[in-house]
Amino acid sequence: MKFDLVDPVDGQDPPEEPEGGPVAEEAPLRLGRASASMHHRLRADLAALHSSLNRLGQAVATARNEEREGRTAAAPPRNFRAGAFSGRRS
Repeated sequence: MKFDLVDPVDGQDPPEEPEGGPVAEEAPLRLGRASASMHHRLRADLAALHSSLNRLGQAVATARNEEREGRTAAAPPRNFRAGAFSGRRS
């Protein structure tokens, strides 16, 4: 194969090669947006977790107080078999 180098025709500019192009310029912007979005979602998830753990802590404290006072939940029905939920089959 043979290639000849030619000068550009009058009025025709040689194509400019982009250094980074639009993708390289948008990368820090996109990374910043993704980071902010992730940070926002993480804060929302942690707030929901905090709320759930508080409710669980209150339920545990209430159950402990009831145990200390001697109050217990109603007796299970006669046909209730706790062993059915143990995972071991007899």
